[in-house]
Amino acid sequence: MFTLSACGSDIDPVAVPESGAAAAPTTTPSSSRTTTTTQSSSDADLDIDVEIGECVTLGGTVDDATIDNATCGSMDSNYKVIGKVVSSDECVSDADQTYYETLGGTETGALCLDIDWVVGTCMALDGEDPVRIDCNDPSSGGEKVTEILQNTDDVNDCTISAGGFVYSERRFVVCTDSL
Repeated sequence: MFTLSACGSDIDPVAVPESGAAAAPTTTPSSSRTTTTTQSSSDADLDIDVEIGECVTLGGTVDDATIDNATCGSMDSNYKVIGKVVSSDECVSDADQTYYETLGGTETGALCLDIDWVVGTCMALDGEDPVRIDCNDPSSGGEKVTEILQNTDDVNDCTISAGGFVYSERRFVVCTDSL
């Protein structure tokens, strides 16, 4: 397990995909439940200095996670921070990923993350973490984002694409075309 040293203590970074995460395109509507879009706790203690709305590059494995700041929409960015909380179980259920750090087996802080979806860009979703790819390279596969619709949990509301990713708890849809 990757260990960071901070103030003489061992901090273990962990990344865990959420069970309700948008792992594959869907063409069927999901159930809806409205909650807040972002969560924040000033008690979250993380080694990375990042705020809600900023982006990161998350990599590594579940037990050996790596994370770094990234510019949203850049080729390096794969996740956007949607929540910063003390414990990963405080993240919304439809977050795509959760990154948390532990100290002595106790969570000290967590980031709730969504894929850094940007209209007009493409993401490969076939690896452990999403990777932004060149939309002009058809051999790379992946999904091209065509629209992001708010206040809906029905992929049939997409007007440009026939499919997409539904975030039913926060009620939005990322409309995509497969490359």
